[in-house]
Amino acid sequence: MNPPAERPRPAARGTYFFLSYAHSAPAPGARADADVWVGQFFSDLADEVRRQARPVAGMRIGFFDQHIPLGADWKAALAEALGDAEVFVPLYSPGYFSRPWALGEQESFRARLAAAGPARRTAGHLAPVLWIPFPPWEAHPELDGALDLGRDIPEYAEDGLRAFCMLASYRTQYELLLSRLASRIVHTAERRPLGPSRAPGLDEVTRPGPADPDFVVAVLAPTRDRLPVDRNPAGYAVSGRLWRPYGRRQELPAAEYAVSTAERLGLSARTEDFAQAAGLLERRPAVLLVDPWIAAAPDASALLTRMLHGLREWVVPLVVTDDDDTQDASRWASEVTQLLHDAGLPQVKRACNMPEFVNLMPALVTEARRQFLKYGPVAPFDPPAEPVPSLRDGLPPAGFTPESASPPDDPAPLRPHGENR
Repeated sequence: MNPPAERPRPAARGTYFFLSYAHSAPAPGARADADVWVGQFFSDLADEVRRQARPVAGMRIGFFDQHIPLGADWKAALAEALGDAEVFVPLYSPGYFSRPWALGEQESFRARLAAAGPARRTAGHLAPVLWIPFPPWEAHPELDGALDLGRDIPEYAEDGLRAFCMLASYRTQYELLLSRLASRIVHTAERRPLGPSRAPGLDEVTRPGPADPDFVVAVLAPTRDRLPVDRNPAGYAVSGRLWRPYGRRQELPAAEYAVSTAERLGLSARTEDFAQAAGLLERRPAVLLVDPWIAAAPDASALLTRMLHGLREWVVPLVVTDDDDTQDASRWASEVTQLLHDAGLPQVKRACNMPEFVNLMPALVTEARRQFLKYGPVAPFDPPAEPVPSLRDGLPPAGFTPESASPPDDPAPLRPHGENR
């Protein structure tokens, strides 16, 4: 398969560092950004790099994925940023090594580094950080490099840099490690620059998603050939999965943004038209994106009632509208919301613009997953190939007396205490 064509690059000389981290699922009912301390750390590190750096014209200081425009193609934007970065800074946490998205960023940068030649592989272009400590039974060889940042500060290995960022009592240690990390970034970027080059996309370096995904994004929207009379066709396509409620303000269909959110949270995901998703929705958590104009067609109410009947608790609906749409959808939004309530889904959210849609999605994915874990089907238990040992296995048979026992043919030699295992 031929590699995808490179996207046109802006007239720039690269970026000092790329910050990579494991996205956190929001707590139930929480409105605050679950990764607020990652954002604070990025800001602090960028300020310190800027203070120490002598950048050439056009060179950027840092990249943090929360700065990607809302309507952009996330994976394409990440590949471009990875191709511009001089130093890759992963924030290692227990969740980092279980998130294909975060590991994909790291593998993409490593592949770019390998393509630059053997001399680049040990030139400081990877600068890992211990963000959250790992349990003692979980070992990763990459952690040694992260611990090197603060070998002389015992609290760093015990509590991680996130605690330093959060707590005023660690301010002195935090500023020391921040300065040390910034110095490494500046030294590498200015004295051993890679220069911008192509980085593989995340889909090129991560394993293909399983045929049976962890998560589903279903779409209930009219297709272009089945639009209500006089409905503006902009944003509609041959499949509901390709629906773009915000038109040219989004590079990808709405369902793909929802899939990206699930993937960043560590779930394999895929999109489906609602009419074809019945089997998956019975056994997988899902977000259901609903275009209220689906209710504007003649006899739509009766049809939707049948379609929505029996939806599971782990299917979380979102009615999607656009405040900038000149055609008012409020009547149909109210009708669809009522139909969803009647189908047994009490919590129906609504996104009226692109920022609301993006900001709601992590909480909706997390809520669907939570409901699935609470109400979902239990996987069948496969009995072991051999009987499970029981404490009763060591008891003597009924009627046993010491006199009836015969000595073993080949008694095992006695061993020191602790070795008879």
